[in-house]
Amino acid sequence: MTPTSAMRFVILMGLLSLFGQVNADPQADHERAREARLRDEIRPIAEILHHIGEQIPGQVIGLELEREKRTGQPVWIYEIKILTPDGRRLEIEVDARDGHILELEDDD
Repeated sequence: MTPTSAMRFVILMGLLSLFGQVNADPQADHERAREARLRDEIRPIAEILHHIGEQIPGQVIGLELEREKRTGQPVWIYEIKILTPDGRRLEIEVDARDGHILELEDDD
């Protein structure tokens, strides 16, 4: 598998898990995520994964898009789980609007 096809596979798997975990209704999840993207409330997941991959090496093993309140304001959060080359599992919360890492913790 070439690096490009591997990245496409990771993105596809991430998108599939994204749309299946936000809500009990996968169609509603898909629509909510698509509408948020069209309103520029979230960045494309490929862009976010590229940005995170430059900072934290490893393989994406989980991905969710959640709507949370932070400092009293509703925000979209990408929750990304990464398996590092040394075998650690990390959970990273990323602001979906700008790609900034909000939290980084071991997921043990």
